[in-house]
Amino acid sequence: MLFNTLVIGSGISGLSLALHLAENGQSVCLITKESNLEKSNTYYAQGGIVALGEKDSPDLIVKDIIKAGGKLVNKKVAKEIASTAFKVIKEFLIEKVGVEFSQQKGKFVYTKEGAHSIPRILFQKDYTGREIELKLIQKAKANKNIEIITDCMAIDLIDNTHHSRNPEERYRKKEVWGVYAYLLKEKRVIKIFAESTVLATGGVGYIFKHTTNPDSSTGDGIAMAIRTGCEVINTEFIQFHPTTLYLPYSNERFLISESVRGEGAEIVDKNGYPFIKDYHPLGSLAPRDIVSRAIFDYLTKTKEPCVYLDLTKVKEKYDIKKRFPQIYKKCIEKNIDIENNPVPVIPAAHYFCGGIKAKLNGETGIKRLYAIGECACTGLHGANRLASTSLLEGLVMAYKCAETLTKKKDKLSEKRISQIPDWIEPEGNIADPVLIEGDIENIRNLMWNYAGIIRSPKRLKRLNTDLLFLYNTVENFYKENKLSKRLIELRNMITVARVISSQALRNRESSGCHYITSEREDL
Repeated sequence: MLFNTLVIGSGISGLSLALHLAENGQSVCLITKESNLEKSNTYYAQGGIVALGEKDSPDLIVKDIIKAGGKLVNKKVAKEIASTAFKVIKEFLIEKVGVEFSQQKGKFVYTKEGAHSIPRILFQKDYTGREIELKLIQKAKANKNIEIITDCMAIDLIDNTHHSRNPEERYRKKEVWGVYAYLLKEKRVIKIFAESTVLATGGVGYIFKHTTNPDSSTGDGIAMAIRTGCEVINTEFIQFHPTTLYLPYSNERFLISESVRGEGAEIVDKNGYPFIKDYHPLGSLAPRDIVSRAIFDYLTKTKEPCVYLDLTKVKEKYDIKKRFPQIYKKCIEKNIDIENNPVPVIPAAHYFCGGIKAKLNGETGIKRLYAIGECACTGLHGANRLASTSLLEGLVMAYKCAETLTKKKDKLSEKRISQIPDWIEPEGNIADPVLIEGDIENIRNLMWNYAGIIRSPKRLKRLNTDLLFLYNTVENFYKENKLSKRLIELRNMITVARVISSQALRNRESSGCHYITSEREDL
């Protein structure tokens, strides 16, 4: 199979790109390892998407992005995204895709979240991501130029210098020609070739024991890019969301959107005291890294299991059932009456600020390989992401990437790809699922305990040692056994975890969501 473009991933960036390209006549193959296209971080996004609020300006948006992300923010990228934001949202999401955002009296309603100067976030109640994702899927399924393959997991990128049987290719510039992909239901490997391959595979949240992400967030695209020799940057910057529903005796972490605090909710201790103001003048609406560390510090000192989110001020403005129906429903299922009682919350891994080094149009350092969305790092988020900029970045990157790929004339010849051999699978047994799940849980526990909200050199040194041993074990295990979805995910998780831990150890300067104690504090 040879396509103009192969898109790996079905979130906002992957689906938007596929639609842009298909409308310009390109043949697009979009694959996902899931049975359902909607299983992505986009679907679970609650709060909204940064647009242009009343009395707002691109310069003010950039100022707030820098306020959250610090000196590591790529200012050029931030300016371009801020200036493009409302145009792409209006012309593509609203007018073309048909996404509906909340309105009052025929006008869009904007909400405010942490570190934003003013309300500028478009939303649809508390299921903005679901609204966007389902509308994009509907459009993609209706487009005859998009071939969608579900239950299809990319194993590794195909590159000319490593995979071609033509010895001359190893002396040429490295190019990515597609992927080896595992058809999960048929249990066989196929080759998918494309003139351009785009990674839109999302983040890495599932490598941490506590996360808001679905179990599909295993860093697949990032791991494949690492194995192909792509540069990854800023991987030490993992954002932890301050407010996820705390459920005793459960690892489930349901997100309580930051927009709840934007509408007036406050983080309080068991006595109702809003203690975050003791750490930062913005209180509960301080940047996420600060709020998460404040909660972690408070829990460490008091030995309490959680803190609370008080919605009293929200109730004064809204009918909570209507403004936050998804959150209300989830809490009621867990016997928590959020209209009359504070919600128990705790931080959890949420967003990957680092990733595959890429330009705003998705270009990486390898020819024909692009990365967009959360798996990519343009520098927009710097050391800490500003709330509700992730959907916007994915949307704008898809738009810019489509502009580039539509103009691209660099064809891939059948003769060259004919030199790529079929996948050779080992003659071993099916991998023991108990061993796979044990290794996965080991990685998740190690990352949470040693590379979590507050890190130390000693913990990170131990983490690097433990992950190196586990990496060698997993690689040998992978080579000896037949493929399965969880085995491939395990391999990707250990690959990404090692890079995160090593970059975290090298960076001894606390910044944003990478907070590391000194050697002296470590004693």
